[in-house]
Amino acid sequence: MNAVKTNSITAEQKFSADVMLDKDFLLLPSGCVFTEDQLKDLSDWGFEEVYTSGKAIMGAPAPQASAPGASAKTMTNKAATDIDAKTETVDVNDFMGNDEEKPVKQMDAGAAAQASETQNADESAEQAGISSEEYEKAKVTYKEFAGYISSVYTFYATNKAFNTAEINQKMAELCEFVRSNRRHVLRIISTPEMNEPNFIVNHSLRSTIVAIAIAQRLRFPADKLLELATACMLHEIGMILLPPQLYMNDKALSQPEKVMMNTHPIVSFNILKQANFSLNIQLAVLEHHERMNGSGYPRHVTGDKISIYAKIIAIACSFEAISAPRGYRDERSTFEALIELVRNSNRQYDDTITKALLYSISLYPIGVYVYLSNGKIAQVVDVAEGNPKTPFVQVIDAGSAETSFQVDGIKTRIMRVLNKNEVDDMLKAIKKMAEKK
Repeated sequence: MNAVKTNSITAEQKFSADVMLDKDFLLLPSGCVFTEDQLKDLSDWGFEEVYTSGKAIMGAPAPQASAPGASAKTMTNKAATDIDAKTETVDVNDFMGNDEEKPVKQMDAGAAAQASETQNADESAEQAGISSEEYEKAKVTYKEFAGYISSVYTFYATNKAFNTAEINQKMAELCEFVRSNRRHVLRIISTPEMNEPNFIVNHSLRSTIVAIAIAQRLRFPADKLLELATACMLHEIGMILLPPQLYMNDKALSQPEKVMMNTHPIVSFNILKQANFSLNIQLAVLEHHERMNGSGYPRHVTGDKISIYAKIIAIACSFEAISAPRGYRDERSTFEALIELVRNSNRQYDDTITKALLYSISLYPIGVYVYLSNGKIAQVVDVAEGNPKTPFVQVIDAGSAETSFQVDGIKTRIMRVLNKNEVDDMLKAIKKMAEKK
């Protein structure tokens, strides 16, 4: 490859071969022209040279391609032309089952208390109990799925292709894994020690698990659930064609960096379009950063124009992003993440999907540690059907057997969620006591 000085490139210029930022990262496919905005981005980023094996030629933009490195405005206009006519208003009720009992129907406090008092104690303990053996098995399977997602992204990065049949099989397995191990899986994603070192893999897997849990709460049929899982797993695929410093960063992005970062939904859309994924999957990936009030990107469309998959991925990603650690800030608890989303102060998220999230993981999400009104500390281990305020908990007591039960909000209440420092101190104390035995 030959080095080309960026200050020698003019707008409307293109090359007969791909233009690269370096040996790994594609800037502009062959036949696509440079724009003034893109040249300005390169200058702002301090890129003095790009690399290509082709020759410089002049011409109009190739009509079928959008460049990963193009400006957000250019790529947004191209995507809008491609898919605006295909975007339809979607009614969430079309994806819900015919069960008479709606998944987001809330019990009043009296009904919840009565249900708690009349519930058989053995049955309650069985539902709330966490099998250590099953939990450890779930952690192994979780790691296997993380490894698979990593292999999908790596294979595309090196081969520019997908094994769609294998992806369908693995996503079907992930949906079943979440369905049959829901409380274990939701507990795992709230455990910092289970975070993957690869940001894209960690974010994609955690978000996909939350999205699946929401869709299962909404009674999605199997084919729709599979499409959603595939879309969520691949929604960040465009990231690997962008400079890695955008997403592997230990500080907040600058404005020029944000502009370039905001192109990733369109880059992902174009990748999946070229790979012949279904239109539903393409739209979900394109729109996962759109918001109900029109404040999202890349097209700033409002709720009635956003696909149902994108609405689910949007809130699943936001939940993951708020509760995940970043280099420039500490993570917040899943409880804090949920409260922020439920409040939905800027009306960014679909109300039905927000409620489905709430009823999937409870007001006190599975995995968080809480301080009870009886002075005990416990961990939330399961959701109580019908009432997100009264989950099942498991008392943490190093000196005796763990006790599991459902809080009723009357005799036993959750007073507050423990903060990160309190949890760290508690776990260290338990470890020390266990070592002395």
